Amino acid sequence: MTVTQLIDQVRRQVPDGAALGTRFKASAIVRWSGRAHEVAVAARMDAHGLRREQFWCDGVRVEHAVLLRLTCPEGECPHVLQVRAQWEAFRRKGKATAARTPPTPRPLISEATICVGGQHFVVRPARFPCFTPCPNGAHPAMTLEKAGFDLFDADGCVGGGIAESSGYRRPRLPDTGAVEAYVLGRHLEALAVVNQARDSSRARPGPTPGQA
Repeated sequence: MTVTQLIDQVRRQVPDGAALGTRFKASAIVRWSGRAHEVAVAARMDAHGLRREQFWCDGVRVEHAVLLRLTCPEGECPHVLQVRAQWEAFRRKGKATAARTPPTPRPLISEATICVGGQHFVVRPARFPCFTPCPNGAHPAMTLEKAGFDLFDADGCVGGGIAESSGYRRPRLPDTGAVEAYVLGRHLEALAVVNQARDSSRARPGPTPGQA
């Protein structure tokens, strides 16, 4: 369950205009990309007929906007990165901080070679400017530099770049799994063309006797 689904569930149980004293609380473990948070959402109608909401993340009371950013799966969004850094600093407060090993420098450009059906391809990581909506609706759509891959063969670039849908953009090959699927798809298409040509050749009638 996503955090927006959990919030929608609570709002359905305590809609605007519900009877005074109506209340409901639900919780769930929200998981994505190796992360997980225990999230709880509560709503009630107070004595004045006003709808009140409360939100918790890992047992800590938080604001609605903070919860949406903490649980957003868009890991390259600056709003998300800022709130996560503040959250992690808050969670570390009062705890002994383990010595951290300095990060190992990584090459700015690295590439890999894959081979399918005897054909070699070079996969190169790249960054693409993508106009991206917030999955949790925490803020308006914005342009993010998103990681992806370009694919090359001996003749040049044969895959990658940006795909556009409904006005939004995303890397066409966002991860190595997408690269492998794309290369395999090209290979299967090539085999289908070869097989079709061979079948057509076999079905073509030969010359009749007496014809030159």
